[in-house]
Amino acid sequence: MQKTKYLVIGGDMRNFYLAELLKKEYHRVEIYGFDKKDIKNKNSSLAQMINDCDVIICGIPLVSPDGYVNMPFSTETLPLETLIEMIPEGTIFIAGKIEKDVRNTLENRGVNYIDLLDREDMAVLNAIPAAEGAVELIMRSTPRTIHNSRILILGYGRIGKVLARILTGFGAEVWVAARTYSDLSWIEAFGYKPVHLDDLERYITDMNVIVNTIPYQYLTADVLNKVRPDCYLIDLASQPGGIDFKHAEKLGLKTDWALSLPGKVAPLTAAEIIKKTVENVLTEGGRKK
Repeated sequence: MQKTKYLVIGGDMRNFYLAELLKKEYHRVEIYGFDKKDIKNKNSSLAQMINDCDVIICGIPLVSPDGYVNMPFSTETLPLETLIEMIPEGTIFIAGKIEKDVRNTLENRGVNYIDLLDREDMAVLNAIPAAEGAVELIMRSTPRTIHNSRILILGYGRIGKVLARILTGFGAEVWVAARTYSDLSWIEAFGYKPVHLDDLERYITDMNVIVNTIPYQYLTADVLNKVRPDCYLIDLASQPGGIDFKHAEKLGLKTDWALSLPGKVAPLTAAEIIKKTVENVLTEGGRKK
């Protein structure tokens, strides 16, 4: 059976390790956008590599803050429009956080795209390194042990569930805020302290650490005014986040907006998760699920 031919374009250390993992299984893997790591494709142009591959894998997110293809380990810049124009019809294009206008362009060109952040299989497994990364930040950024600390988690999604379990194992007093009564019932059933999101101001004063996982600003200025001065706040949510960081800074609160934690704290594990997700995509025939 013929092996799949991959082209990995940019991304962070997750994609660097991903390419190595694919090579170990004897796939043909070309990489582009890692010249800072002394890896260059001197004999092939990007267009040639694209025309000779089955699957293109870009980074998470696909686009960097400056609007180019996300290639932090390259001295070059690659406009997203240039890349898309080179992708032939029928190629499978995989990346993370593909914006709506880009999706429309890919569809119009007949390119079968997969957004990794839409995949439930990846999201569930990715919650583990994200939660462990949050624990590392707490241990590094607070002057007290997690044991006996009072920690509030906003949101009881994938990360919230994993993080609550880990923190309980450390001996923390874990509080979890959610909106639905079904979530609040599950929170209580697992032995955590339930808080309705509408009641944050009643409980927030006593917390040593607050971890937000909801991409909605529940930690507004009014709520932050009630937070104790030595409380540490972490935001794990994607844009627009859940903390009024300007007001938090005004109050002198210690905060971190910890985006893309899996790629920072456990890039090899994150690469293994991406690889497994890509394999699932190919097993499904490259369909969006």
